[in-house]
Amino acid sequence: MKLETLQYDVAVIGGGPGGLPAAIAAARQGARVLLVEKNGYLGGNLTIGLPLLGYLDKDGNQVIRGIAQELVDALAERGACSPHHWCPMHDSVTIYDDEVFKVVALEKCLEAGVELLLHTQVIGANAENGRLKSVTLFGKGRRMELEARVFIDATGDGDVGYMAGARFDMGQAGTGALQPPTLMCTVEGVELEKTIAYIEAHPEQMVLAPTVETYPGYDGSYLRSNPNHHVLVGFRKLFLELKDRGELPVDRDTMIYIETLTPGRVNLNCTRHLGVDGSDVRDLTRGEIEGQMQNLKLIEVLRRHVPGFENCRLVRLYPFLGVRESRRFRGVETLTEAMLLEGRIGEDAVGLGSYIIDIHDGGGSGTIVKKVRPYGLPYGMCVSRDVDNLMFSGRCASMDAVALSSCRVMPPLMAMGQGAGVGAALAVRRGVDPGQVDVGEIRAVLRADGVMLEPSPEAREMTFPGA
Repeated sequence: MKLETLQYDVAVIGGGPGGLPAAIAAARQGARVLLVEKNGYLGGNLTIGLPLLGYLDKDGNQVIRGIAQELVDALAERGACSPHHWCPMHDSVTIYDDEVFKVVALEKCLEAGVELLLHTQVIGANAENGRLKSVTLFGKGRRMELEARVFIDATGDGDVGYMAGARFDMGQAGTGALQPPTLMCTVEGVELEKTIAYIEAHPEQMVLAPTVETYPGYDGSYLRSNPNHHVLVGFRKLFLELKDRGELPVDRDTMIYIETLTPGRVNLNCTRHLGVDGSDVRDLTRGEIEGQMQNLKLIEVLRRHVPGFENCRLVRLYPFLGVRESRRFRGVETLTEAMLLEGRIGEDAVGLGSYIIDIHDGGGSGTIVKKVRPYGLPYGMCVSRDVDNLMFSGRCASMDAVALSSCRVMPPLMAMGQGAGVGAALAVRRGVDPGQVDVGEIRAVLRADGVMLEPSPEAREMTFPGA
């Protein structure tokens, strides 16, 4: 087999929420960038029916802009994105058309000068003396050796870092359990007016587990006031009853549906695949099989038991599992639970996060939700401790398991990616490794590009009567 050699300044592996902004940001800074994606489209988890969570903090203040905001602005111009809506549970919810997003992602890459290689997998890494010399790519029978000055692993599971021998951690402290993945699906023919009316008449269906922290007002009135722009987490009473009777086909104590921009059509985030490791192909296979079979069974259950879903029908099973947690690689700095709880924003921050701590228990017992203040995303969490010219962007970056549960959603990952991309480009320009770049210079570029590096001076704190 003939081996083709490719040479770039920056190679980004993975075109999801971590990789897409990284590639765009690096190219805008003048680097010659190749973005490698295993699918025939860009977006990764941005294309599997999820909402965008965390553009706003718990009090309704925007904390994420930059490329992440550019993408939703481009969607909005096509009528394919809602405004950012404050949510008593999720802090904020932004609904968008994930099919239109694929085109917007391509446009932004091509405008920036990013070169693309789709339908291509990374199958090897050539590391020597603490440096990554090349990665081996494979697609349609062709094998390619990709050389770059800086590599950004945005594969989600850290496949490049794993093959390069970089150290990583997995699982929750104490148990090692991984948050279970979900296979999303879309149903149509839903009469949400009936669903909301039922919730208003039966408020006990919106009572969540005591481990779930929400602001007051996450109820039928909130759902009614946000048509086509909300996420429902509820029906815990019903789901526990069905589970006790052996009628619930999923390992979950609540129903989650996500409204879409199309009336009567919702995305279901309900399957849970316990013990599935997203970095293991056999586990992934088991999870995909379970998810496809469980979703069809779940739809039958919803038709029988959830008002408004009596005539719902399957429109789409999304093409791959949404993995919440797998490998977390060791960086020169680590984002920790303590940093989230303190709301720490250092002078090395390249973006902000503020989404809730959201841990889906790997043992199946439920979910832990805790609100946090805005926190900084330190540049060092993107820089490998073990491989000098390797960076991470996305959920494989350097975080502890609790920090991951907040930072894993897409807006903070996009903020992280933009910071990583600027750092990679400046490393190439200065002729140094990513860990040697002046973070102040990175921050100056990001600030000029509209990235929020600290909360707005006009930020407010919500108060509630009787609180």
